[in-house]
Amino acid sequence: MTGTRIAIVFSLGAGIAGAAQAAISGVLGRRVGTIGSAGFGVVLAAILVIALALALGRGGSIVTAVHQPAWLWLGGLFGAVIVLAIAYAPPRIGTFATVALLIAGQLAAGALIDAFGWFGSPRIPVTAARAAGLLLVAAGAALTLKR
Repeated sequence: MTGTRIAIVFSLGAGIAGAAQAAISGVLGRRVGTIGSAGFGVVLAAILVIALALALGRGGSIVTAVHQPAWLWLGGLFGAVIVLAIAYAPPRIGTFATVALLIAGQLAAGALIDAFGWFGSPRIPVTAARAAGLLLVAAGAALTLKR
């Protein structure tokens, strides 16, 4: 299997896992609170990633990450925001709406990151087709809030 195909399968699997994570974290958030649910999830994720790094002999990459510029740590902090949101939102607006809004926000931010080349990303202009796609996603996300 090529790297591109692996990336596609991995991304689809992550999307499925993300939806399940939102539903499960929402239930846990209702039972133990948003902070407790998010904290527990982050600790479990850290244990899994560290175990995987050690099993693959790549534990040093985690140590090396600590020595990178602090702005690169924002990825982890933004991950915490996502975990907190999915622990809070699903019981209130539903898993479908939570995931739809999360994706719409990611796509809007992704378009800005591409357009301006933020975070060292290559500049990719927002074409009319890309803008139309973003508007359709935003409309779809808004519709998920209707019950």
